[in-house]
Amino acid sequence: MNDPSRQEMAEIGSPTNEKELQGDDRLFQALVSGCHIENAAVAAGISERTAYRRLANPEFRKQINEARQSLRESILARLADAGHDAIGTLNELMVSSEDDRVRFQAAKTLLHSLLATQRHDSMSNRENAGISAKFGPLSIVVRKDSEDVGSLAIGTD
Repeated sequence: MNDPSRQEMAEIGSPTNEKELQGDDRLFQALVSGCHIENAAVAAGISERTAYRRLANPEFRKQINEARQSLRESILARLADAGHDAIGTLNELMVSSEDDRVRFQAAKTLLHSLLATQRHDSMSNRENAGISAKFGPLSIVVRKDSEDVGSLAIGTD
């Protein structure tokens, strides 16, 4: 069941040719992308009962969880890159804009991010497991609040 196409789907988000996917692969892709199992079954063209049966298979569930983790890490890396660029843009606007309103809004946004990060860091013992990363002045924390619900915090040092 270690089909390379599934690993590829997890890394790039979608296959190159949707028509090539059938049954388990479509179910896999739909579940990894966040579909509820009933909707994933419809997308895969299989019965809901079959979808639940496949999800009961520990190996299939493990592959889904690994693919979701890989997708989360990929998204986190892209957010970190974009966040770093966004902070640079805000800082540049704050320093060089001739419009006082633009400078004020940029400063306010940066300070809000800083305060939100400090509040987040002071939370008691980080109640939920998650992923955190620092990229220069950028701090990103992704928490897993429950099986399918999470939260994201982005701030600066």
